[in-house]
Amino acid sequence: MSNEKNTPVQTEETKPVAKKDKHTVKKDNFFKRIWKKLVKLCKDTVGEMKKVVWTPKGELKKNTKLVLVTVVAIGLAIAIIDTTCSFLINTVAGLIG
Repeated sequence: MSNEKNTPVQTEETKPVAKKDKHTVKKDNFFKRIWKKLVKLCKDTVGEMKKVVWTPKGELKKNTKLVLVTVVAIGLAIAIIDTTCSFLINTVAGLIG
């Protein structure tokens, strides 16, 4: 017979955790916490901006011109339709009244 006891081996996962008293844990002050969050935000932003794939300059110019021409064309179309409708309404109102 062996004299070994059947005791479980304690690992990091099974070790009992000591309870921390609320009063022993000291929080950073408000400004330090805000500063840490702001620094983390800036670092995260720089990291994300490195992942961005920027449009080549030539393609950007071409697309900008296309958007401007489209906006002007739609603006002219709306102006023509508005003027025509206004003329027709005034003509009909002049015949009636």
